Amino acid sequence: MLSFSGFSQEKLELGRYITSDKLKYITIKSNYEFEYLAYKGYSPYTIKEERKKENKPQMCGTVGYWGDGRGKGTYSIEDGILILKFKINNSTIASKKIDTRFLKGLSFEILELEKLETENQKG
Repeated sequence: MLSFSGFSQEKLELGRYITSDKLKYITIKSNYEFEYLAYKGYSPYTIKEERKKENKPQMCGTVGYWGDGRGKGTYSIEDGILILKFKINNSTIASKKIDTRFLKGLSFEILELEKLETENQKG
């Protein structure tokens, strides 16, 4: 007798995740809601990791980040893929530029997401 057992995660724990490129943050909230924030080139995570590698005293200063999109909406999970559907505020279409990538939604493989520690877990 042959048996096939497949694993497909149907839920994500609430919390903040980062994508494999370390530039996109996804916060999973209750009621299948999410918040999304993306950076170009480098993010707070990549800067923090780079500073750890430098192994020299930290300099004072501010780092500026280039945004590459932000939004919120509802998510679903299908066959191990996280699908983000963004809320589009139709009343602001005439006055604000809309990122057309968000109209179709975005998707990410769950296995490629890394859960970041939450503020409560930091000592």
